[in-house]
Amino acid sequence: MPVSLSRGVATLTGVVTVEDAEPLTRWLRETRRPKVRLTGCTHLHTAALQALMAAGPAVVGPPSDPFLARWVSPLLAPPPVPTAAAKE
Repeated sequence: MPVSLSRGVATLTGVVTVEDAEPLTRWLRETRRPKVRLTGCTHLHTAALQALMAAGPAVVGPPSDPFLARWVSPLLAPPPVPTAAAKE
């Protein structure tokens, strides 16, 4: 099973398909302060990616897959906090 949903952490492994997006979305909505582990994920369907982007869970295990690490991880990272120098 590519999506394992526990009390506070969703672990995504292997190929996460469109069929996995709906239970993942429901879990993200119902879980207070959700976390996601992507270490073993090799493919993430765009529907699942959109659910993750909308919910903004904390990533506790970044993807080891080079493509996901390069292109998906930045989309799930929290936005940078502006500094005083950036405001000037």
